[in-house]
Amino acid sequence: MFEITPYPAFSWSFSRHKTLTSCTRKYGYEYYFAHNGWLSYNVEPFHQHAYRLKKLQSMPILFGQIVHHLIEQAITNYIQTGQVTSVAELVNRARGQLNAAFIDSTRHVDLWRQKPNKFYMMQEIYYDGRLNPELVHDYKERLEAVFENFLQSETFQQITAQTGSLRIGEPEQFRSMKIEDIQVFVVMDFHFYDEMKDKWIIIDWKTGGASEDDRQQLAFYAYYIQQKYGVALEQIDVYNEYLVTGQRKKYTFSSLDMDNILHTFQRSVLEMKKYQADIFTNEPVDFEDFEKTSDEWKCIRCNFKELCK
Repeated sequence: MFEITPYPAFSWSFSRHKTLTSCTRKYGYEYYFAHNGWLSYNVEPFHQHAYRLKKLQSMPILFGQIVHHLIEQAITNYIQTGQVTSVAELVNRARGQLNAAFIDSTRHVDLWRQKPNKFYMMQEIYYDGRLNPELVHDYKERLEAVFENFLQSETFQQITAQTGSLRIGEPEQFRSMKIEDIQVFVVMDFHFYDEMKDKWIIIDWKTGGASEDDRQQLAFYAYYIQQKYGVALEQIDVYNEYLVTGQRKKYTFSSLDMDNILHTFQRSVLEMKKYQADIFTNEPVDFEDFEKTSDEWKCIRCNFKELCK
């Protein structure tokens, strides 16, 4: 049963860590001040405001979420039926969801304000009042490419060729583990065990370009698989599938990489604890103690810039 608590439970994830290192004020909004903002009573308007802004979705984020979800459906459909979903069908579904987001953002603003977790609000429309035509054109152009590259990817070809020898994990499943008694959440796009090669394969679908965080994030996924299944790192292969270009990048990790991941985790947790007024309830320090970033370029596309003003 869901329980309403005055403060959120403390946990760790790689995305939470990235938010903290990007801007501690944003970290405060995202993980503390938006808490309970979904309630319609007995909650301050500030928390409701923060929660609404937390639910804004920029075009790159929305596009990525829709593509990831449709890929998950396509893989599940193939495993269950043996049928490959066509590029045209995937593109049509994606366009339908993007159009639904646009309609919500322009025609259902009041409904979104009341129930921001039930309706879309695109960040660009919220702040700029419109979508940049060049941005729309760019993402329309990407649609066919990302689904063609998904269906032609080595990963999907392996799924269709070796279905009987693959043990496939649930795509996008919300996983967690304990590290030093702290709940750690892991959201992997896709993973499976290849019985023929005795290998665990981790796939991260990318709808954008490469990032300097990619390697560290994927090392964290490898650590999770290593701990969960008790396997050697040599049995784990990790890939980025860049869907816009069709390129694939393989990563291999050493025990030193795993030590570095644990070190990053420990330092990150220590930094996060600076923003706890009470370590038992996870009550945060005062709002003003969550410092704004000095890198103002990060504010341009931040969901919470309205509150920071």
